[in-house]
Amino acid sequence: MATPQQQPQAETLTMDECWRYLESAYIGRLAVINRAVPEIFPVNFVPVDRTILFRTAPGAKLNALLSSTPVAFETDGLGTYSTEVWSVVVKGIPGQVPEGEAPVELADPDREPWLPGPKDHLIRITPTEVTGRRFPVHSRTRWWPPLDFSSDWT
Repeated sequence: MATPQQQPQAETLTMDECWRYLESAYIGRLAVINRAVPEIFPVNFVPVDRTILFRTAPGAKLNALLSSTPVAFETDGLGTYSTEVWSVVVKGIPGQVPEGEAPVELADPDREPWLPGPKDHLIRITPTEVTGRRFPVHSRTRWWPPLDFSSDWT
């Protein structure tokens, strides 16, 4: 009788490991509830003093954030040799940072947003929970990021 192949186990990250991974990334996904509808937005962010900071423009995302409803934020990445992946989730309470209180970390020129335009509202997520996992992967063809086929659509 064949025994089932043992699947690799996910490793739970420590709080310090979670923050080290957060510090190594700068694009994440923000999940909010906007008028009882869940929405997810990509944001570029900076971790400062174990909070998550990002800028945004007026619109659905900002409206949801200003309602003080808890949010979830997630970022993930690949290990050095693409043999393991990691994911960190921050759950917390969003709030607008008052003008003049922007930390120097946001001046990094590499933190340019994907979508151009003014992002006049600085938001801070104060975590209520931070969790993370790391696990090995084997078949890169199953998890490699999707290709952009937009040039084939014309």
